[in-house]
Amino acid sequence: LAPTPEKESKAPFFFSVRVPDGNYKVTVRLGSKKQAGVTTVRGESRRLFIDNLPTRKGQFTEETFIINKRNPRISDKESVRIKPREKTKLNWDDKLTLEFNGDAPVCQSISIEPADPSVITVFLCGNSTVVDQDNEPWASWGQMIPHFFGTDVCIANYAESGESANTFIGAKRLAKALSQIKKGDYLFMEFGHNDQKIDTLDAFGGYTENLKYFVNFVREKGANPIICSPINRIIFQEDGTLLNLLGDYRTAVKNVCDEMNVPFIDSVSYTHLRA
Repeated sequence: LAPTPEKESKAPFFFSVRVPDGNYKVTVRLGSKKQAGVTTVRGESRRLFIDNLPTRKGQFTEETFIINKRNPRISDKESVRIKPREKTKLNWDDKLTLEFNGDAPVCQSISIEPADPSVITVFLCGNSTVVDQDNEPWASWGQMIPHFFGTDVCIANYAESGESANTFIGAKRLAKALSQIKKGDYLFMEFGHNDQKIDTLDAFGGYTENLKYFVNFVREKGANPIICSPINRIIFQEDGTLLNLLGDYRTAVKNVCDEMNVPFIDSVSYTHLRA
């Protein structure tokens, strides 16, 4: 894309461009000849890339990041069954969208080009603790983690609120991710919150089998599965200790990782946390 006209505003503004699915290298030149700025840049449904970057009047700085864009189509005959509420989400349309936010967002130009094929893609599969949350003050680790990576890694967040491992598979979200994944990429999965509510997804039964299903199909693609234990709910007991509702699901994740030689991330251990 050619540089855009200099943009300065006290209010957030958006920039969208229609592009095919894939990873894109985005370079933004932030700053203004007319005013000082404080700019935050998010992409798609509020994935964080640049956080409150200050610029003096007349100062410009270039920042580059890698962003993933997708739509629901898997093939001519197959698509992800997204929920009605997702149809308005910026994650699932045919456009790549950037959001410029902050106390005084300023942007002189935007350059977007296909990312180098060697860029590693990290696919995130999970529920509301991972999803790109649409509205403040809600946020998840999945939409914040892009901020901490350079231009050799791209985060593709496929998580959705309310999903369990089996509904994620059933809605063809995993199939979409596997249609995009390449050898050497990574797929992180974090489920448990919603699985726990379904009788057939007992920690050591259906839940365990679904995790193994993920691992096997990811490995068939030559990619690397990684399983995260579910983040515990913040429910305190009368003595001030945390009610460990998801302990069995953490154990199930650890068991699968040990059995299948999968890296294990213990997301949060609140066993001894007190109010």
